[in-house]
Amino acid sequence: LGGHAEDRAAALAQEQQSSLTDVTQMWIKYAKTFAIILPIYVLGYFEFSFSWVLIGLAMLFYWRKNHGTKDYRINRALAFLDHEEKVVRQSVPTAELPPWVHYPDVERVEWLNKTVKQMWPFICQFVDKLFRDTIEPAVQGANPHLSSFCFTKIDMGDKPLRVNGVKVYTENVDKRQVIMDLQVSFVGNTEIDVDIKKYYCRAGIKSIQLHGTMRVVMEPLLGDMPLIGALSVFFLKKPVSTLTFDLFL
Repeated sequence: LGGHAEDRAAALAQEQQSSLTDVTQMWIKYAKTFAIILPIYVLGYFEFSFSWVLIGLAMLFYWRKNHGTKDYRINRALAFLDHEEKVVRQSVPTAELPPWVHYPDVERVEWLNKTVKQMWPFICQFVDKLFRDTIEPAVQGANPHLSSFCFTKIDMGDKPLRVNGVKVYTENVDKRQVIMDLQVSFVGNTEIDVDIKKYYCRAGIKSIQLHGTMRVVMEPLLGDMPLIGALSVFFLKKPVSTLTFDLFL
């Protein structure tokens, strides 16, 4: 008897819940109907023209259209941020993808690119000094015919070197060294002009493109400042480079 009473109580509670749901749905339906009829009644009561209804509907449709377009753009932007790598794979040809997309052990270093961009004017000053104080005297002393060789203009441009990815080796390396490979790319609006006054010959480089893998080896690591005993930088393979020359005779 106890079990039968519990079943009846449960059934009664379910019926009450169902009735409550039906009543709620009915009132929602009445409210929607009232919301539709009320504006028409108000327009008729105050003797407004029906054209106001059309104007209101037009404004509603316009707002929904713009709001929907905005939501679509926002959702696309969020999807791009959440699935950046997938989006990049789909929108860029495979040959042009950066190394960090293909190889999980190659890391992005946008912070380094921002640092290089900030330092680029000072790097250009260093390159200018290197060319004039080191390379120019070396060329002049290499051959008597080049004794009047000089750089008349050295401008590395405003497009800094980029590092597309970095791989740091942590296995099978000496504990007192750090080895990393940098995927570097430089596409600069460079202008470097030279002059050999003895022969009234002038030439120049108008642009430089350079792509390659640069290895950086820091060894030995020390327990005192500056923590690194020596730094070696070199390309693993001959980099792909393109130079545009100008010749003035």
